Amino acid sequence: MSDTLKRADGKTIILTGYMVQQETPAVGHFMLTPRPVQMSEHSDGEADDLPPSAVLVYLDPAQKDWVVTYSRGLVSLTGVLKVGRHEGPYGRISWVQLQLGQDAARGMNPVEQASYLHNLQHKH
Repeated sequence: MSDTLKRADGKTIILTGYMVQQETPAVGHFMLTPRPVQMSEHSDGEADDLPPSAVLVYLDPAQKDWVVTYSRGLVSLTGVLKVGRHEGPYGRISWVQLQLGQDAARGMNPVEQASYLHNLQHKH
């Protein structure tokens, strides 16, 4: 772990990367990587293709029950960087986390929610 990364611990930063596309969207968090990654948890189990530079991104605690839908392409996020070993949901270990503020995410409107649920039913 670099000294630069360690010095950024606890500071508000802007981080740009790709959301990891997962079979089942995560609740209250998602992962961000420097390159596009698609995980197949059902078929691959613990053998995933996450690079060591993956960052675990957490929504604001008031949004911990929100489902984060996948967004294609680069995304830029502003949050507080946390550096150090952290065991996240489902036992995954991460060394870098980003805590987003409440304004970083919004709920789905009814049309978006209907489209999202429809796509889940017709996923191949």
